[in-house]
Formats: sequence, structure tokens, C-alpha cells
Amino acid sequence: MAGAELIGREELAEIQELFSREKVNLYRYGGGNYKAREFEEKFAAWMGVKYAHAVSSGTAAIHCALAGAGIGPGDEVITTAWTFIAPIEAISALGAIPVPVELDETYHLDPLEVEKAITPATKAVVVIPMWAPPKMAELAAICKKHGLILIEDAAQALGATYKGQKLGTFGSVASFSFDAGKTLHTGEGGIIITNDKDIYDRAAEFSDHGHRHIPGLPRGKDPRRAKGLNMRLSEVTAAIGLAQLAKIEIILSKSRENKKRIKDAIRHLDNIILRPFSDEAGAQGDTLIFRVRDRDAALQFEAHLTEHGFGTKILPEALDWHFAGVWGHLLGEYERYRDADLEALWPKTGIMLRSSICLNIPVLMDDATIEKLVNTIITGSEKIG
Repeated sequence: MAGAELIGREELAEIQELFSREKVNLYRYGGGNYKAREFEEKFAAWMGVKYAHAVSSGTAAIHCALAGAGIGPGDEVITTAWTFIAPIEAISALGAIPVPVELDETYHLDPLEVEKAITPATKAVVVIPMWAPPKMAELAAICKKHGLILIEDAAQALGATYKGQKLGTFGSVASFSFDAGKTLHTGEGGIIITNDKDIYDRAAEFSDHGHRHIPGLPRGKDPRRAKGLNMRLSEVTAAIGLAQLAKIEIILSKSRENKKRIKDAIRHLDNIILRPFSDEAGAQGDTLIFRVRDRDAALQFEAHLTEHGFGTKILPEALDWHFAGVWGHLLGEYERYRDADLEALWPKTGIMLRSSICLNIPVLMDDATIEKLVNTIITGSEKIG
């Protein structure tokens, strides 16, 4: 899956270079030359932003992004009803109130639903691009109109763009993930980016127990202005990140090339509906989504894919971890959701997701595998009638 497929000698060389130094300090806030700082600087440069701060996971990244933006107890945060559960967990952990809303046809936040969900308590909108761009211009305009903070949890969409602009650069702050299913893979890890110095400082402080990292002060005398947690990134992880970042262009280009070949070969099928886009040219290439007749057809299609050696990616395989309609264990803590039928709150989203197939598109996909997957999709569409 994307960068995870390309882990090799380059990553090992970066780790060996780290340990070849006279002084190896795996804790970046003590002075010296660190892989984490180098990774942050190169990532910020690639994204075209002023600041990047690397942390221990994608979940930590969105947690820090929210904290850096000042999200706190009682704040309502609008986001999508289709996402991995991590941003909802992070909103909840800060004492804020998650407000998931329905999807539009592109499988992203519906701007109309966002506007309807705004109340005097709303403080931010968390846009979550699922491998492709949402309607960023409309969502940004809504946030500007209502004085809301726009945050991008672009964990799934590193390298995707909207009208030529990289996702993660539209809002006040953005977060990314580097786990095995993401564009870059460091084992675990995440990063936030921003052009706002105050958000950057507060996010960095939150990730390190509240330490303000005042230059020239010993760590033990470092002051704090707010509470925090330990979400620091290790230098070994950062070393892997540097090698992975050097491969990002080939990762993106190969994924897009493979996806285009597959899509072009199945466009004619009548029994599937390919996902529409707000800007298809900006979509990341490692995921292909299409809809079928209904939930039963999707489950039948999934079984057919499995039989031929292909798994699905989230839909329908891991829907329970990616749909607000089944998160009673978390949303049930809030009075507004406690006695509600969660499935009924997002009916359009539930129907879309339960009738959809999501496929991983590897970087290292040879011609024979592409042909086999295309044939499997074609025969699967014939089976569901």
C-alpha cells in the first residue's frame, strides 16, 4: 500500500546515518542536529508551508491540530460522518462536541449540510479528504462567512490537490498520517502543517507536555502555558520519513497511472457507478471507489473479490470503524446522541457506504495483476446482475 510497498535500503541507510553520528540523541528538544527537524523542514518545503511539526501518529496529529487551533470544552466541531474514528476521538478527548454531517456525491462533507449544522457553539469545521478533494472552495467560503476555523485532516490524502493547490494548505492547520495504509509509511507517525506561528507553537507544546521550548533554557526550567501530552516523534521514525518523502513523487505517479488503467477498463460497466469528483485531476491514486445496487450486492461483490485474491479497503470490510452511524460507544457519551438511532441520523451516508466498494491500488502492480483485477471487477458486476 503506497509507501509501505517501497520500504527498503534507503530507509535503512537513513537510520544507519543517524546512528553513525558522534552523538545520537533521540529526543529532539535538547539541541543538536536531528532527523525530526530535517524531516519537518523538508515536508514543509514540499507542501509549500511555513511550519511542520511531526508527532507519533496520525491520531496525535489531528489531536495536536485541534488543540493548536484552540478547540476545547463545549466547542462544536462539524465533520464528516464517514472517516476513520480518530478525528472524532480527538475532538471528544479535548472536551469538544463532534457534529458529523451527511456526505455529498463525492463522499465528502456536503456544504449544504455543513451550513445547516452551524450553531452559536460551532467553532470549527474539520474537512477529511478521502483520497480526493472535497468541495474546498465552498467549504472555505462557509467557514469564512461564519467565522469558523477550517481544519483539514488530510491523513488519507497526502499529495492530492484541489484546482492545483495541495490539500492541507486551505485551512488554518492540517494533519497527515504515516501508517501502513497512507501515502508515506514510517511504521507509525503523523505531522501537522500550518502557516500560523501561534497554532504551530501551541500544537508543538501540546505534543510535549506543554513545554514551550524556549531557546537557551534547560528543559527542566522550560515554562508552560497550557497542558499537553507526550506525542513526540522518535528520531528513528523521522529517519524513515526522510527516505519515504524522497519517494513521494514516484508513489503518487505510479498509483495514479495504475488507477487510470483500471478505471478506463471498467468505465463501460452498467452495474457499477464510479465515484464522481469535485476535481478528478487532483485525486490521489491509491484508492478506487464505486457503488453497486445495494448492500446485498456490495457484500456479494466483496465475496467475489475475496475469492479471487483481492481485498476491499474500508468499504465494506471495515465500515464499522469509519461510519458515525455505528459509534454508539463514543457518541453515546453526548446527550444529543445518547437515545438516538444513530443510523437514522445519517441515512444518506449509510446507504451510500453500505452499497460501495473501495479498492486499494498498489504502487507495485504489474500488468498481470491489473488485468486480473479488471477481469474480477467485470465478472463481479455480471454476478450482481
